[in-house]
Amino acid sequence: MLPKRLAAVFTLLLITGAAFAAPSGSAPPATPEKAEVNAAFSVLHAVIQWSNNLGEMADKRAKSDLVKGYARSMATSNASASSKLQLVASKHGIGVVALDPKTEDGKSLLDRIKAETVLLGSLEGDAWDKEYMTLVTNTQQSVINLLKASKAVAKDQEVKQFIGELMTTVQNRLKTAQDIMAKVYGDKV
Repeated sequence: MLPKRLAAVFTLLLITGAAFAAPSGSAPPATPEKAEVNAAFSVLHAVIQWSNNLGEMADKRAKSDLVKGYARSMATSNASASSKLQLVASKHGIGVVALDPKTEDGKSLLDRIKAETVLLGSLEGDAWDKEYMTLVTNTQQSVINLLKASKAVAKDQEVKQFIGELMTTVQNRLKTAQDIMAKVYGDKV
């Protein structure tokens, strides 16, 4: 299933950090810890952007008001998280760069994002709701794993605090998504 493969890619990207282009004129990160945090922030930024795109799609394709409301709340929350991510990254010299489609890992993740978007674009109503909530639930879990690993290697206290706060936010989002998914699916497959 694509969401499970997407989850595996997020974890792989965190470990390798190889899917990102270095900002022009900059040296590679000095430490493995810095490379890992750079990679995590870049993945988070890409996921936030993608989530916002899917939120717009929800308004047009979702059937359930619960799903539409969840997607809207994600977009609102993401705006704040994105601003804070950029602020913390800038303050601590953390590179937030676009995924690099020329690397194997970058291409894989971008292809998966594209494929999931195309899949969701082909669905409407109840089918869209179920696929979206499944994707959101799997992605939230992957993001939590990414954040846990990043927090474990981060050295700067403010970066650790930001990651911890974001992890709490995503854990709460996951719980909400699971509750909505249970309602959307009900006793059906």
